[in-house]
Amino acid sequence: MKADKYFVKTKSYNEAYRILSEKNLLVLTGLPGEGKTTMAAHLALEVGLKPENCVKLECARDWEDVNWSLRCFTVVIIDDIFGEVCLDPERLSNLKKVLKHIEHCAIDKTLKVIITSRSHIIEEANDYLDKITMFKKSSKHLVHLNSRCLSADERRHILKSILMRKNIKQYVDLDECVKNAMGLTNLQSGEQEESVFGFPQCSALFATDTLIGHGPGFFKRPECHFKSYIEQLFKSKDKDKFY
Repeated sequence: MKADKYFVKTKSYNEAYRILSEKNLLVLTGLPGEGKTTMAAHLALEVGLKPENCVKLECARDWEDVNWSLRCFTVVIIDDIFGEVCLDPERLSNLKKVLKHIEHCAIDKTLKVIITSRSHIIEEANDYLDKITMFKKSSKHLVHLNSRCLSADERRHILKSILMRKNIKQYVDLDECVKNAMGLTNLQSGEQEESVFGFPQCSALFATDTLIGHGPGFFKRPECHFKSYIEQLFKSKDKDKFY
């Protein structure tokens, strides 16, 4: 785990940093592609000070295998805590055994814990967590990432930073891209429609040889181009890239 100089700190990031600093326990939720995992890594490095103080765990057994009394780590990330795409009942069952200890470590200020999950998985998991309240909105540990809340300026910075990270030298009209990404107006309801994928992920997909040629129009309906991106990955000589 190392810092990314191109990472953009948004209003949501600042709120997440505040909660983590004050409560030592943060739950990042949101739709796919909102940047939950990336934000968690940057938060961990910012509050953990050194990469060696941060650890990422995959399951309940990982938590049980660490001797926390040694205080080797100051920050723990548990990514996709209850499943990556849908709720994993076995994973949920195993984690229920250690959630109280996780919460206690945060309250006792011995650890800062960052948890990520897709919002619909958290909502489903709450039905099975009985008296554990750390994943409920009322606990005030949650920050919900939603591209709808990104300002035009934040979107512009995110897209520009991704293009710089990928060393894209082709001219891109950032303002037009952002304008298209701000949502299409539904003529019947008058409400804004958003892509089913977060803006950070859409920007990362746009910054590829196959898709950047579509220009700003890509951001009107980015989901329509995902098939092209998947095909590009399959044709790649790097067979491990897709996986």
